Amino acid sequence: MLLCEHNPIDSPFSGDIITYRRLIQMKALSILLIVIYLIVGTVGCDTVTPPPSLFKLIETVKVTPVGNFTGGGFVRIGYVPGKDSIIVTFKAKLSQAVSGCNDTFGQPNSEAIAYREYTADMQETDNYGIITCQTGLDVGGMFLGNSYYYAAMGHDNENNVDGWWLAKYDAVTWTNLVNLFFYPLTQGENNGDPMIVPVNGQIDISGKYYRSLDEELATATHHQFFTPDLQFVSKRNLTDTPNIDLSSLLVVNGITNFITSTAFVGGDLTVMQYDSAWNYLSTKTLVPGASQPEGAAFDGTRFYVTYVDMSSCNLTFPSCAMNIRLAAFDMNWNLLTDIAVTDFVLDDYKLPARPSLTLWNNRIYVCYDQWENATPGQTPENADSQVYVKVYEVNQNP
Repeated sequence: MLLCEHNPIDSPFSGDIITYRRLIQMKALSILLIVIYLIVGTVGCDTVTPPPSLFKLIETVKVTPVGNFTGGGFVRIGYVPGKDSIIVTFKAKLSQAVSGCNDTFGQPNSEAIAYREYTADMQETDNYGIITCQTGLDVGGMFLGNSYYYAAMGHDNENNVDGWWLAKYDAVTWTNLVNLFFYPLTQGENNGDPMIVPVNGQIDISGKYYRSLDEELATATHHQFFTPDLQFVSKRNLTDTPNIDLSSLLVVNGITNFITSTAFVGGDLTVMQYDSAWNYLSTKTLVPGASQPEGAAFDGTRFYVTYVDMSSCNLTFPSCAMNIRLAAFDMNWNLLTDIAVTDFVLDDYKLPARPSLTLWNNRIYVCYDQWENATPGQTPENADSQVYVKVYEVNQNP
C-alpha cells in the first residue's frame, strides 16, 4: 500500500466518519420529508373544504318588546297558510292596563296571550295584538293549519278542582272557534305546563301525572284526547319509562314517537315509541343531560328536535348554564347533528328556556323565551323575559 493511499476502514476514526455521514443523510432526508409535508399540506388546505353543515343560521329575531308588550314567555310559532305568514304567540307582560282585559276570575290582568305576525321570511309586519286576557300561571298553544289551540292552567273555585281553560281560535282573524271553557282534571293529573299536539286526527293535551300522593316528582304524563273541536274522547297515562310533561310527539309510519326526558333536571332526552293502539314498543336515549324537548318536526327523512342542554345542572338548579340546542336524527333516531342555538355561560346571567319550533319551506324556526337578567333571586314575576326566534335553513345534501 502506498503512503498516499488511505483506507478509512483501517482508520481509528472510520466509525465516527461513517456515523457522521449517516447523520448528514438522515438530516437531509428529514428536511426533504418536511418540505414534502408542507407542500402537500398547503395544497390540501387550499383545495379541501369542510363538509357543509346541515343547518345554516339565517337570522335571529327579537320578538319583544313591541307596543304595549314589554316581554313574554311560553312561546309558540307556526306557519298560517291563510295569511302566508309566520305567527309567534306568547304570554305577554303589559306595560299599561287594557280596558276589559280580565283574567279567568274576572279580575284585571297585567298579562295577555299575544301574537305577532311576520312574513315567511321573518320580516316584521304591523300586525300584532291580544288574543285573550284569560291567562294562567302556565299556558300552552299549538298552530294547526289556520287554527290555534290554547290551554291555560286553571282552577274551578266553585268545585275546588284543578284543570285547564281550553279554547280554539281562527289564526287568520283571531276569532273564537271554540269559546273558552274549563276542563277538570282528576287526582294525579297535574295542570301545569299543558302540552298540545295533534295525534291521529285528535288533539292530545297532556301534563305531569303523579302515580301516588307520596310521589315528590312526577315521572309520568297524562294525556287527554279531544276531537278537533275540543270534545273529549278518551285519556291515558304514559308510565312505561320515566317521562316529563315538557315534551313533543310525532306520528310517523304508524309509530307514535313521544319525545321527552327522564327528568327535568339530571335527566336524558329520550323517545318512547308506541304502535297505533298505544302498545309500548321501546325507549331510546337520544341525548344525555337534556330536557324540555317542546318542539319537534319530521320532513320525510329526518327528525328535528329542539331542547334545553342541562348537562351542567344539578340539584343547585337554576345555578347553571342552560342553553337551547337543535338536533337532527335519522329515521331510526340516530343522531346526525346537534348545534347550539344559544351558547351562554353562567356569568352571562341569561336563562333561555321552553324552546319550540316549526318547519316550513325548508326552514326551521326555533322560538324560545329568555331571562335577560337571570341573577340569583330572580322570579318569573320580576324577570325580564323576552321572546326570540332563530331561523335555520336546512341543507338537503350535507
